Amino acid sequence: MKILIVSFAFPPSNVIGAVRVGKLARYLDRRGHDVRVLTTDLVEDRSLPLEISRERVFYTEYRQRRHWIDRMVRMLRGRTAVAAEDRREDVPPQDGAPARSLRQTFRRHYFGLMHIPDMRADWLRTAIPAGRRLISEWKPEIIFASAPPNTGLMVASRLARTHKLPWVADFRDLWVDNPYYSEPGWRKRFDAILEPRILRSAAGLVTVSPIWAEQLRRRHRKDVTVVYNGYAEEDFPPLAPRVDPGEILTIRYMGSIYRGFRDPAALFSAIALLPDQLRTRINVEFFSDAGDAVLDAAAAHRVENVVAVKPRVPYRRALALQMEADVLLLLQSSDQRDEGNLPAKLFEYLYARRPILFIGYERGVAARLVIERRAGLVSNSPAQIHDQLKRWFEDKRAGRLERLDPSVSLGLGRDDQYAKLEHLFEEIVEGQVSTADRLPLGEARAIN
Repeated sequence: MKILIVSFAFPPSNVIGAVRVGKLARYLDRRGHDVRVLTTDLVEDRSLPLEISRERVFYTEYRQRRHWIDRMVRMLRGRTAVAAEDRREDVPPQDGAPARSLRQTFRRHYFGLMHIPDMRADWLRTAIPAGRRLISEWKPEIIFASAPPNTGLMVASRLARTHKLPWVADFRDLWVDNPYYSEPGWRKRFDAILEPRILRSAAGLVTVSPIWAEQLRRRHRKDVTVVYNGYAEEDFPPLAPRVDPGEILTIRYMGSIYRGFRDPAALFSAIALLPDQLRTRINVEFFSDAGDAVLDAAAAHRVENVVAVKPRVPYRRALALQMEADVLLLLQSSDQRDEGNLPAKLFEYLYARRPILFIGYERGVAARLVIERRAGLVSNSPAQIHDQLKRWFEDKRAGRLERLDPSVSLGLGRDDQYAKLEHLFEEIVEGQVSTADRLPLGEARAIN
């Protein structure tokens, strides 16, 4: 098949959204399909491996508009202050957080109006012309668009309509039904109309969680295929033959921290309950860009001496660090809204086969996966976490903290998951061909 992938993020950009589509392109290429990618190349961290030929990836120009409101504020307050405030506004809103300033409120509504369907809407201006040129020269059989940002879905739907091609929408996160939807209330009503209009022409929907799949089915009355993010075995270093005993229990967290949502406070509280001689033998490492939030929480529980925040590392180095840890920490919100959230990091943790400490919503799909695969502890209780830390430490000291059974990751590899997506593409393309064969010649040409 000739498959066009539309994704705002793609390797070598080292962002989480680029991993899924980058590995998909690699899988399809190795399976003998002719793949092209329409994308951008923006972020400073460009350490994610590009695993298909560079000639197959079309990096389009992207320039986000500069708005008068920001130009005016920069003139009045200086660039540094505005940049810091902008970063704070990128963090999900928190329950009980102070009310937004008048400027923040106005800015939020202004950008809600100017950036539809999201803050990457300016990509439409370059992505659609570039996509049309690519399709005219190469003529793919199907388009696959991965979101967020949802601008990519709009790009794919317009290209598919213009060139009469089937397309598939992939939701790494939900759109209107996103539990942490942060646009103004009036925008949600607008998006509730826009989302089905864009997806009406989609030949298939894909998402990463069975709960999210059911939400998409209800909203759009279409079949939805669940394709987990999975893991890629070839990205990991070889497994060490054994885990050596030691006097320090190292717990590692890889990822972002959001105050009030991904909160390590329960772990810090549990460490504070340990006797002094054991507390100092716990080492918690966060490879994250949210150092202030972590250190503030550690200080609040007086355990900052056993907590370290380290810079983010390249993708494969992060995987090696996971395998070298004693325990892997996974954080989610304890809110029921996170019931369907199945983070990509969980699949990497499972392949690393280190015990997982999951703090978050205990009845969600991610928690169930940890429990059903006997991969660690799911708890928000400092007392339960305290008891488990003591057991893990004793096992580490005695040399019994071995890797989990290989069955914890069985069937969750990316190749296993992408095979389902490949099958969906084949069904759609074959269906298009069968329909064209049954139509009169003139109509068949219109489809092809």
